[in-house]
Amino acid sequence: MSKMMNSRISPLHKLWIAALASVILLILIVWIYYAEPFINTLSVFWSSNLVDVLIMIPAIGAAIAGTLVMRQFEKSETPYRVWQAFAVGLWFWVAGEISGVVYDAIYWDSIYPDFRLVDIFWLFGYFFLGLSLYYQLRLVYGAQNRKGRRLYLGLVALALLITAGLTNLADNAGLGEGSAWIILFITVLYPVFDLTEGAIAIWLSLLFRRGQWSRPWWGLILFALADSVNTFYWLGGYDFISINAQSVLDFISLVAYPASYMIAGLALLSNYFILHYGEDSGLIKKREINQSEK
Repeated sequence: MSKMMNSRISPLHKLWIAALASVILLILIVWIYYAEPFINTLSVFWSSNLVDVLIMIPAIGAAIAGTLVMRQFEKSETPYRVWQAFAVGLWFWVAGEISGVVYDAIYWDSIYPDFRLVDIFWLFGYFFLGLSLYYQLRLVYGAQNRKGRRLYLGLVALALLITAGLTNLADNAGLGEGSAWIILFITVLYPVFDLTEGAIAIWLSLLFRRGQWSRPWWGLILFALADSVNTFYWLGGYDFISINAQSVLDFISLVAYPASYMIAGLALLSNYFILHYGEDSGLIKKREINQSEK
C-alpha cells in the first residue's frame, strides 16, 4: 500500500502549505519590526527581541527538516554523512539564535563583550555546513576524492585570504574602531563563508545537474547578503551613507535573514518528501528517483 494512503494531504500540498506559512511569517516579521504593535503591551526587552524570537521558528524548522533528511539514509551510506553534517550545522545555528536572545537579556543595560558564546555557535555551524559541502564534493567526484579534497581546501584557503584582505582594509579605514584585529576578522568571515559555501553549492548544481540536492545550501547566499549588511553596520559603515540608504539596507537584512532559513528549510523538506515517498511525493519524475545516491 502506498505511503500516501496514510495521509489526507499530499507531500506536495504540505510543501505548499509550508511555503505559504513561511511567506506569512516573513510578512509578520516585517510588520512587527516596523509597526512595533506590542510596544505598549510587552516589556521593552521583549518588544525589541520579538523579531529574533520569531526567526527561531524557521531556524528550528530547517534544522528539523535537515534531521529528517539525514534519517532517510543508513549510517553506512555516503549521503548520511552529508546530511548529518548539514543538520548538525543548522542545530548549532539554532543554538546561536537562542544564545543571542540570552545575551541580549544579560547585557541589555551594559556593553556586549567582543567575542561571545554566540560566535562559537556560529563558527561551529559554519564548520559543519562546510564539512557537509566537502562530503557532497566527494560524493560528486566519486573516485576522484583527491581532486574534490584539493578543490575544497583551496576554496577554504581563498575564503580565509579574502577575509584577511578585507579585514586589513577595514582596519586601515578605521572601521570597527576599538576592536581587536581577530574580532574584525571573525566579523568579516561570516558573509565571506556564506557566499563561498552558497556559491559552491550553486556551481555544483549547474555543473553536475544535482540542483534538487544542492538547494539547501542556496539559502547561504541570502545569509551572505544579510551578514554583509550587519557587518557593514557593525564596522561603522552606516556613518558614510545616507539615511535612505541605511533604511534600504535594514530592510534587505530584515527580509534576507529569516528568508535564508526558510529557503533552506523548504529545500530540505522537499528532499525529505522525495526520499520518503518517492514518485508518490509528486515532486519528481521517475528518472530522478535515487539521484541523490548516484
